[in-house]
Amino acid sequence: MINVNELILEKVRSLIFTDLSDGSVIARLTKLEEPTLQTAAEAEDVTDAQGALITKLFKAKTGRFEATNSLFSVDLLAQQYGTEKEVASETAKIIVPCEETLTVADGKVTLSHKPVNDIKYIYKLENGALAQKYTLGTAASATEFVVSDTEITVPTDVTGKIYVEYEYESTSAVRVVNNTENFPETVGVKVFAIFKDMCNENVKYAGSIVAKKGKIDPSSLDVAFTATGKHAFAVDFMKDYCDEDGDLFSVIVAE
Repeated sequence: MINVNELILEKVRSLIFTDLSDGSVIARLTKLEEPTLQTAAEAEDVTDAQGALITKLFKAKTGRFEATNSLFSVDLLAQQYGTEKEVASETAKIIVPCEETLTVADGKVTLSHKPVNDIKYIYKLENGALAQKYTLGTAASATEFVVSDTEITVPTDVTGKIYVEYEYESTSAVRVVNNTENFPETVGVKVFAIFKDMCNENVKYAGSIVAKKGKIDPSSLDVAFTATGKHAFAVDFMKDYCDEDGDLFSVIVAE
């Protein structure tokens, strides 16, 4: 039996979102920074005839968990966009955009992938800039090129480097679509933490925050596309109206 009170919060270890229908984990984050748990309530003043405050009545409790994931998370992005992460396979290939800078050898270049559509243009590079555009033809000429599978025969007399942009089908890719009609769904939320005893740091406790219902806030999403960027998010907890207890969330600490 334990009856803990003041503890050292060592770290928030992870967060999971779960499917309301079957409880399965649909996303997991493990690199959380600056996590905060916020609660609020609406206040209504009760006053006498002279306007003196008698008491305050509180209602409409709210809860919110905010954090930043240290790494860019595709699963989190899917939750924020209100969609599902698509995983490519042999039967469900994903079309991937691609660009390549290739060096001409014997009048040809070889692409890394087989194009899924016609390559309409290629470009000659000079000092890293696009200098000349060439178009697809039926035979290589001074202004046209031809494509056979992954091989491009460049226009006659073209040497050096060329730039090619195309699309190919991949069985090893993921995709997240931000559709204007989709918004985050309600999910279960569990946050797992580790605590230490304030008098003996060798004694550790497992902590968790459990919300039966939560929804990611999509009102403002700012994902930094840099190596040092972070992936921030916020989850609003909601009362389960089918639950007579009316719990908003629970904080649990155990040995």
